[in-house]
Amino acid sequence: MSERGFSLIEVLVSMALALLLLVGTAELVTLSIWAKRKGDTTAALAQGLSARVDGLRSLASSPGGLLLGNHSETVRDGAGRGLYLHEWTVEEAGPRMLRLRVRVSPAGRPGAAASIILYISKDLGFRP
Repeated sequence: MSERGFSLIEVLVSMALALLLLVGTAELVTLSIWAKRKGDTTAALAQGLSARVDGLRSLASSPGGLLLGNHSETVRDGAGRGLYLHEWTVEEAGPRMLRLRVRVSPAGRPGAAASIILYISKDLGFRP
């Protein structure tokens, strides 16, 4: 007597294996989406920080450019996907030196931020 088809046990085992593969694939997709979003946010923070530093450096060489104190501005990123808060502080760091503290973070959302501290010497072309 010959048997045809699969037994119930064989079908259940194959369905369990297929389910394990499907769950593993879904987890990989979820992790890859999270990593891409985090990478996009990090790239946008770095780009915003670079743009702000370039702007402040150009102000440092112009007459009456940099004002002492705390400053902030909300800026849309280059791709238009999100708003980022740019905060910077300009303070005296000693005779003929300025310290710039720049921080960029997603506006209205907790999370990642990028920051940098720059020193600008008045002896290197900064005009008061």
